[in-house]
Amino acid sequence: MLVAGSAVAQCQQPLHMADIPYPKNSSYFNSQYNAQLEAIIGAEHPSEGYLLLEFPVTKQQKDEQSRQYNMWLAGKRLTRIKQFLTNAEYPFPVITRILTASTEELRQVSISWCATETSPQLAQSSSQPQLP
Repeated sequence: MLVAGSAVAQCQQPLHMADIPYPKNSSYFNSQYNAQLEAIIGAEHPSEGYLLLEFPVTKQQKDEQSRQYNMWLAGKRLTRIKQFLTNAEYPFPVITRILTASTEELRQVSISWCATETSPQLAQSSSQPQLP
């Protein structure tokens, strides 16, 4: 089952699996990273849990229009990876989080496995950014 939403639960000890970089002003990742995503899909997971996709957005913005554009683009980038996983019928929940207080300008989605004893509570709307 694929779950879309923002994580309310904290990932206590994330297991970093991959980083998927994006070209500037693009919501499409290079096809060479398909192999990394396919490896994640085929990986054995040691316990119950969920996949956490995180994208940082720098807190230093030129103006409100730039901030809105960067938030929109971050969402599109996360959606591309979620869609790839959905199309491959990835069997675990996938949680997305936009980190809005980054001090660096990075253009990569970080993918981590979060083990849980119980499923994370999900926010009603995936459009609300979660602070780190």
